[in-house]
Amino acid sequence: MELSAPIFLFIFMPAALGLFFILPGRFRAWGLLTASLFFYAWSGPGVLPVLCVSIVFNYFLGRALGKRPANAAGQSGQSGRKRLLALGVAANLLALVYFKYLNFAIDNLPWLSGLGMKELAAETPLPLGISFFTFQAVAYLVDIYRQPDRAETSFTRLALSISFFPKITAGPIARHAAIAGDLAALKPSIDGLSEGAARFVMGLAKKVLIAGPLAPLANEAFSQAARHDSLDAPTAWVGLIAYGLQIYFDFSGYTDMAVGLGSMFGVRLPENFNYPYASVSVQDFWRRWHISLSSWLRDYLYIPLGGSRCSKARTYCNLVAVFVVCGLWHGAAWTFVAWGLWHGVFLAVERAGLSQFLDKCPKIAGRVYAVSAVMFGWVFFRAAGLRDAFNYLHSMFGFTVSGFDYYQMTFLTRQALASFALAALFCAPLAPRLRALAARLLGPLPAEALRYGLILCLLAASVMQIAVGVATPFIYAKF
Repeated sequence: MELSAPIFLFIFMPAALGLFFILPGRFRAWGLLTASLFFYAWSGPGVLPVLCVSIVFNYFLGRALGKRPANAAGQSGQSGRKRLLALGVAANLLALVYFKYLNFAIDNLPWLSGLGMKELAAETPLPLGISFFTFQAVAYLVDIYRQPDRAETSFTRLALSISFFPKITAGPIARHAAIAGDLAALKPSIDGLSEGAARFVMGLAKKVLIAGPLAPLANEAFSQAARHDSLDAPTAWVGLIAYGLQIYFDFSGYTDMAVGLGSMFGVRLPENFNYPYASVSVQDFWRRWHISLSSWLRDYLYIPLGGSRCSKARTYCNLVAVFVVCGLWHGAAWTFVAWGLWHGVFLAVERAGLSQFLDKCPKIAGRVYAVSAVMFGWVFFRAAGLRDAFNYLHSMFGFTVSGFDYYQMTFLTRQALASFALAALFCAPLAPRLRALAARLLGPLPAEALRYGLILCLLAASVMQIAVGVATPFIYAKF
């Protein structure tokens, strides 16, 4: 069930909100948990048991870890805690590998087919959001290992933390300790409802009015590369820029919708974006893009590997290794490995001295460099295979006398051009500045009235687009 689907917008969301506002306080968590499990079960047959087993396993293992203090006496006490943590992390990651990477392993290790793995993989569904809730579960267990008092005593609260429907599809990866307080005191709020609804509509508009119309441009260009058709350079550039804008507004739109929904239910979910295309380096980009994932990789992988406390060579290797894992987390394909490697190498080069050079350059130069590096990386992220990715890159720089293919011009509709303009405009942090300017010129109350009027217009335009358009799934929902 997509957050932008009519069944969600007009049936599920109103029903869940109505239930939340009607139920007495002690039953709200149960009501929200029931809604979340129903939402998850809707995603496909056979996936709900996977989520439920994950919840039960991590709850009881977390309780067991929490009962063993960090300063447990003796070597046996410490080794027992480490064994419990290793068991929990290994079980969560093995489940992720089984459901998400089994086909990838079979394709690259043919001897697995002889063990009957191919038939098993064909019958194994990919549970919705498994990458997201697995990383949340691993973080939960590691946090308890570090601070045993973080073990959740309420089964309902942990179950809701993991399965909370606004974030289960595509994040953000919320750490249990950060939202446990809100889950323990679920309370309806008119302010939370109004602000959350406004944020939700903004995200819906990003998805439907900007990301959606840009999708055909990117799809056509990358499809030509996959078919090995003659892809001219202008078409390739238009397609890549369209995809770079599409994935940002698609994913940040989902995050806005998730954060807005969380606010409506009294749960503050973490922010995930901070205008990443305004970055002045690739390192800066990862401080602004998918913040919940990059902070997870930093705290639970990069720092445990030694972080920047090691030798320079080891630090560079750590960066590359972490981003190869980041690529694999996104998908079981060599294209994602290449994408992660691409970013890891840029981060290592910046750490080796390029960042010092960039600091001395004008900010516009840093932005051109960062956006260019990120955009070329999207070729690997979007392409169906490595060969297609290299064909696409070749086409981008293979200028010919044929010029711009007129057939591709049919995809540059007025709506697509308008979406391009809006996307380019709102990649920069203009919205907060416009809001502050309106407050200064009009006063706080008229400015808020204008803001909500614009939000209503965006809602109407989004609903009309959903009614007449072809819905595209959220890109990150498949991860």
